Amino acid sequence: MTFELGTLFVAGVLYLALLFLTAHAAERGWLPARLVRHPLTYTLSLGVYATSWSYYGSVGLAQDQGYLFLTIYLGVTLAFILTPVLLQPILRLVRDFQLTSLADLLAFRYRSQWTGVLVTLFMLGGTLPYIALQIKAVTDSVQVVTQQAPPHILALGFCLTLSVFAILFGARHISPREKHEGLVVAIAFESLVKLAALLLVGAFALFAVFGGFQGLADWLAATPEASRALYATLHQGDAWGSLLLLAFAAAFLLPRQFHMIFTENIDPRTLNTASWGFPLFLLLLNLPIPIILWAGNHAELAVPADYYVLGLTLMGDSPVLPLVTFIGGLSAASAMMIVTSLALASMALNHLLLPSRLQRQQGASGSLYTWLLWGRRVLIAGIILLGYLFYLLLEYNQGLAQIGLISFVAVAQFLPGIVGLLYWRRATHAGFISGLVAGMLVWLTALILPLLDQSGVLSNNINLQVLMGAQGQDRWAFASFWSLSLNATLFVAVSLVSEPSREELEAAQACCRETVAPPPGTVNVQSLRQFEERLSHSLGHDMARAEIDKALSDLALAPETVRPSQLRLLRERIERNLSGLIGPLLARMIVDEGLKVDANAQTALADTLRFMEEQLETSHTRLQGLAAELDTLRRYHRTVLQ
Repeated sequence: MTFELGTLFVAGVLYLALLFLTAHAAERGWLPARLVRHPLTYTLSLGVYATSWSYYGSVGLAQDQGYLFLTIYLGVTLAFILTPVLLQPILRLVRDFQLTSLADLLAFRYRSQWTGVLVTLFMLGGTLPYIALQIKAVTDSVQVVTQQAPPHILALGFCLTLSVFAILFGARHISPREKHEGLVVAIAFESLVKLAALLLVGAFALFAVFGGFQGLADWLAATPEASRALYATLHQGDAWGSLLLLAFAAAFLLPRQFHMIFTENIDPRTLNTASWGFPLFLLLLNLPIPIILWAGNHAELAVPADYYVLGLTLMGDSPVLPLVTFIGGLSAASAMMIVTSLALASMALNHLLLPSRLQRQQGASGSLYTWLLWGRRVLIAGIILLGYLFYLLLEYNQGLAQIGLISFVAVAQFLPGIVGLLYWRRATHAGFISGLVAGMLVWLTALILPLLDQSGVLSNNINLQVLMGAQGQDRWAFASFWSLSLNATLFVAVSLVSEPSREELEAAQACCRETVAPPPGTVNVQSLRQFEERLSHSLGHDMARAEIDKALSDLALAPETVRPSQLRLLRERIERNLSGLIGPLLARMIVDEGLKVDANAQTALADTLRFMEEQLETSHTRLQGLAAELDTLRRYHRTVLQ
């Protein structure tokens, strides 16, 4: 059975249009709020993790590596088991300080503009192979279904179409501070489509190819090598360890995962549901993989194992199952590319483009809101097209999983910085940058240069494993061990010999959930009009007015009743709100320049003490020892004075 290219094109466009209508219905309130904000909807949206690699490539990885393919999902499960000590603390920081990306989070903690720049550049470089993988999977699946080489313009047409839908999904609003409920619902729907399609293919393999469970058992008994092949890699401890670690890091550090887990989270309690619901989703997704593999081998399909999922359905008489299966693969690829382009566009805008724009055009009359909106749209399309160029440059002679793992190793380089962010106050930006650069250099020489050499793009004859005498070691274990070892060693060593700045120590205390007193002093303005005048130098009058109004609304303050003592709270709220719009470092720079704090003001000490008392009253941290006794004494004196 074969399909015409036109049929696939129409089916694909109609499916993407259905996704957009689903998102639009959620945003307009046409769908019940309980459904849109249900924990299971949020949990299913995390299924964006399962790309075309999971949908198609898991079978190919199982063919080559046996049950080693499960590590890509067991590592994710481990990360979600650690939700209370890993994911929840990150979510708290993202919500409290309105951070929209991993680059924002790391720049906030390490208080360095170069941190944001390098994280953005390395994340972009590390993710491009993954985007190219999705394009390859779509074009290859078209070739399998049509049984003819697809035209070269197909990949470009797919990328252009997806760029339009990505902009419609995530760049119709000016501010990234707004949650994209429609996007979450659409991605959750795509996860259901992927899961249903794979389960249908598994059922087809079981009942149409083997005739049921007994037929499968009889075939396995007659072909014992089929089941033995899956167990062959169980003794490869280094490969299991490295792939588990890579999947663990990818579970929450990949741009699309960070965006869906943290940025789009509406209620922190939904993460508790996801801590068990998402691993369950991955389990269901992988149940049919061995059966599909065995059925493909039994039928002796003339397609690579990566595409057994599609090849099996073409054996049937009905055109419905192959079309549904193709749509499932399209769903897996498009979801990844849409969310990844949104996340990377936010990072690039905040850390690459905005700093230079604000420096060149301070006080410009043009609307920064409009510039942000169009900048985001251009970046979304540009990132997808960069993935297309990467796809064109490389003649892939590796499986889908092999290409995906290259991106996993790149993303794992941010893991030491995240551990330091959460649990090591002594970590410095110098240590983080040193370790990150070293780890990415190992990644480049161990994985990217050989890929370019094999594809004929850049002949270099550089093989780091050969140079280090590790030819027999697993490729991914080698790259993971040496890149992360060098990264972590330099991170710790340089942090120990460099002194953290005052700003870094304050951010470290905030990341460790400790009460942080603001620098003593009061804002050197006396009215809201002066607030607006100072901020308008960087933001323009319209945006300055809008941000002040938003901060007043957040604090439940009326403009006519704001007292001078409350201006400090207003300043802090504006900085946090701007952080969600332009990133934490630029927000801090703009507020520090326009709304300076007078540390010698007579009310400075009183304001600081009042802030500390408010923090202690609302703190969930249980004080012990002398600190607890002093707090009890403070409460007693406060009661007497009142």
